[in-house]
Amino acid sequence: MTRRLLPILILMLVLTSCMHQSPFRSEYYFQAMGREGDIVITVNDCSLLAGFLPDEIIGRADRISAVVNADGGIYGGAEGDFGYTGINALLDWAPEFRKVDGDPFYFQARSSSFEAAVPESGLLLFSSVSYPEAYALTVSDRSLVIDDRTAAEMASHDAAVYMNHPASIPDIGMEIPDETARKIEKAVLLFDDDGESGYLTGWLDMDSASSARTLSTLLRNELLKGIRQRGEKPDFKVLSGYFRPDGDILYIDYPGVNRDMVEAMAKASAGGV
Repeated sequence: MTRRLLPILILMLVLTSCMHQSPFRSEYYFQAMGREGDIVITVNDCSLLAGFLPDEIIGRADRISAVVNADGGIYGGAEGDFGYTGINALLDWAPEFRKVDGDPFYFQARSSSFEAAVPESGLLLFSSVSYPEAYALTVSDRSLVIDDRTAAEMASHDAAVYMNHPASIPDIGMEIPDETARKIEKAVLLFDDDGESGYLTGWLDMDSASSARTLSTLLRNELLKGIRQRGEKPDFKVLSGYFRPDGDILYIDYPGVNRDMVEAMAKASAGGV
């Protein structure tokens, strides 16, 4: 009995004896994401992904970032208290996973395409397409795609979405046709929720000033439709301030976001639209 319990006791000690932090200190892990066609989601308030990721991951994570690429594949990482030895041993022993040897090694779910491992303490890397590719893009051969200023702005909010020439965009509570989405060259959407009210801010770089004005009108009309459906009287002056085109950039400053909408956006982005 004691001999069989010893490995479990050792694992418990490894998992609980020390705290681990993200290995990325001088830059953000998610800065290596965001290639053309990518939708990047980074979540500072990891509880937004409750029900989508296991509680054991959410409870250990300080930040979770993921990419949905143009083909619908997902990869990313959870930064936080993830020990190299302990978590990899846990995955190795779990009957739901099988180990794939190599450099890097990783663990593949037996019943799905999900792959994961801890390449270094503080980062749990996962992928639904190719763990080795995700490892190369974001760890071993990483190059920064998102500039420092944009990344710092994204990291300062509860959740943020970065889009680089998206073919479509995640559900933010307003319908945007794919044809219009394809005119977006880059977009940064920032979400915050204080428990009582939520805010959506950010900016979208469009392919022309005309496209920025068109999208501004489309978004205002979407809001107007909802206001009228609720039998409320619209305040056109207030509405005009929510979406402000300035040349080929559309700025967003919209306070009508609730936590449910932010959670839905986060899960839609991280889970593939």
